Amino acid sequence: MDFIPSVKLNSGYNLPLIGLGTFGGNDAPEKVYHASKCALECGYRHFDTAYMYETEEALGKAVRESNVDRKEVFITSKLWQNFHEPQHVRPVFDRSLQNLGMNYVDLYLIHWPTSFDFHGYEPKDLDEGIRVSAKQVPHIDTWREMEKLVKDGVARSIGVSNFTIPMLEKLLSECEVPPAVNQVELHPCLPQQDLLDYCKSKNIVLTAFSPLGNPGYRSNTIKTVDEPLIKDIGLKYDKTPVQVLLNWGVNRGYSVIPKSVTPSRIKDNLTYFKMDEKDIRAITELGLKTPLRTCDPMVLWKEKVDVFGVN
Repeated sequence: MDFIPSVKLNSGYNLPLIGLGTFGGNDAPEKVYHASKCALECGYRHFDTAYMYETEEALGKAVRESNVDRKEVFITSKLWQNFHEPQHVRPVFDRSLQNLGMNYVDLYLIHWPTSFDFHGYEPKDLDEGIRVSAKQVPHIDTWREMEKLVKDGVARSIGVSNFTIPMLEKLLSECEVPPAVNQVELHPCLPQQDLLDYCKSKNIVLTAFSPLGNPGYRSNTIKTVDEPLIKDIGLKYDKTPVQVLLNWGVNRGYSVIPKSVTPSRIKDNLTYFKMDEKDIRAITELGLKTPLRTCDPMVLWKEKVDVFGVN
């Protein structure tokens, strides 16, 4: 097993910089169960799930059946958009704990900054509750309930996902417990250098979802693994294009959570190597001029919301 570096969060806990993402479709729970068992055997100690994914139970089962002590595993879950109102935060969080079969999570995130209407706690209610709330819940109102999770010892760290710099600025000006992590889309076609620099200045660690550019998802045209530059750098270090893309992120100082259910890919993804600064810079420059986003609510949601302020 390769050595995988960690970063110390502002909460004092260590976050392994390569993890396994567990987002999927209707058959995700079964596939995630087997993928997580494989990942644990390969040496993964960082797993990302969410109430919305419906993979918490499968992940928790895999962890319990492994020979790995719970204390050695870093588990992230997330608060979906129907539950931003303060009275819903703890009830749905407790459901996540129950799904996982655990008494705490290492990191709990606000999944998206936009509030949806509440229709109930069951998975079917999430499908019904995709209408954007007419009255958006202030982030700090949700955050105050998240802070209570830390004080109660059931969430070791808390953070956000898909937050922009202005959103983070406002939250930091109002909160008592600062966000430890901001999970966002990050890959060579969307390097987000300004956000990375800002978060480093505020001691907030980024986590990259879709670190490979989400190849094949919704037939998107981002094919980062086919970039000639990526292939050339791979030859230089004797690594695959996927390993180059993941380690470009790790070498920039943030965690990456590629998702796979294929054992050989799961194993290959857990590879760390140092990259020369000139190579990191060259990959970053690929997306600085014309950034491309694969997960944009303006495209994916039934109600179009300009979360990132670019439309």
